[in-house]
Amino acid sequence: MYNIKSYLSYFKSTKILFIYYCILVVVLAIASVSNPDFNWDMLGYVAAAKHFEISDPQKLHQFVYENLKKFVSKDVYSDLTSGGVRKDWAENANDFYSLLPFYEIRPLYNLSILLLSKIGVNIFAATYLVSTFSVILGIFILLFALKEKVNWFLLYIFPFCLYLFCIVHIARLSTPDAMAFLCVCIFIYLFSKGRIKLLLAIIPIFVAVRTDLIIFNFISIALITFLYKNYRIRGFISLLLTIVLYELINKLSHNYGYFTIFSFTLIKMVNNPANINSAISISDYLRVLFHGLHGALTDVKFMSFVSIMLIGLFPLKTLITKDFSENKEIMVYFAISTFYIFIHFILFPVMWSRFFVGFYTMGVVGILLLLSKILENYKFNTIKK
Repeated sequence: MYNIKSYLSYFKSTKILFIYYCILVVVLAIASVSNPDFNWDMLGYVAAAKHFEISDPQKLHQFVYENLKKFVSKDVYSDLTSGGVRKDWAENANDFYSLLPFYEIRPLYNLSILLLSKIGVNIFAATYLVSTFSVILGIFILLFALKEKVNWFLLYIFPFCLYLFCIVHIARLSTPDAMAFLCVCIFIYLFSKGRIKLLLAIIPIFVAVRTDLIIFNFISIALITFLYKNYRIRGFISLLLTIVLYELINKLSHNYGYFTIFSFTLIKMVNNPANINSAISISDYLRVLFHGLHGALTDVKFMSFVSIMLIGLFPLKTLITKDFSENKEIMVYFAISTFYIFIHFILFPVMWSRFFVGFYTMGVVGILLLLSKILENYKFNTIKK
């Protein structure tokens, strides 16, 4: 018995836990960098990043496709430039240029790509290296946020939960979704440490990573101002800055707006989104919604998240009833993750996991904190007896 306890105490060591996470992120980094996902969005983000320097549509188009040809294999190049609209975008500089507003609304991601390219990294490689780095940094931020609050055994299981929710997938992608995951991790760290003033100052920046994070900002600020009455004025300022930055980004990028993005992405993809009739009929929306619901009900990641949340509701209700102030962090993570996913789905009815990895993670963090509380209470009651 002594040997078993001694062995277990070895794993409780913070150093061992840190080494364990280091090994996991090294494996993740190797898997991501050695096998990136060359999605078409990579071209759009490279163009948006390079657009800071090249304003001419023809020269920008030439830069993107000439450098793409040098960077990827013949098969990948063929896949990214042939068939339907992809063929037109590869041949028509003006149609390709018309896509830029979809990508320029992520300025922090685009600037990160450009910055890496300036220090010698291939600009196409930079699109997924930013993602890999964001995921690694996010994982360590979560570790430092949770190591004193979550049961040590659950911390060893946590990375496998991240794997279930496709953390490796977003680390391989040329999209800002990994940076959005990092934003959620930063929120969790600052909120868990009670750094509310700093959190409210940082939150507005999140919309510069992915504009749909304005939903996250609204929910977060609303909960913070509800829970911390002395931060209401700062909360209002944070909300105002979020709206101003959101509007500024959309204006500077000449964004087409919600209805055009909805139609282009979910109804019919066309060569030039500027030609889309921005009106969406109720029948079109309902068709997309029902298709999205079917996809959600058959999506393993989403259904796993729903199951986890439902399982945690009853013990959470009991804990909050007994002592709300001690358990409000758990409630906040449950509320934000659930409301964000619900509102995002209503506005954009697809259950693409890359949109929600950060919020699936936030829900899991809430569950880990909840289980740790239950285990702590069980030990306390056992000792009392």
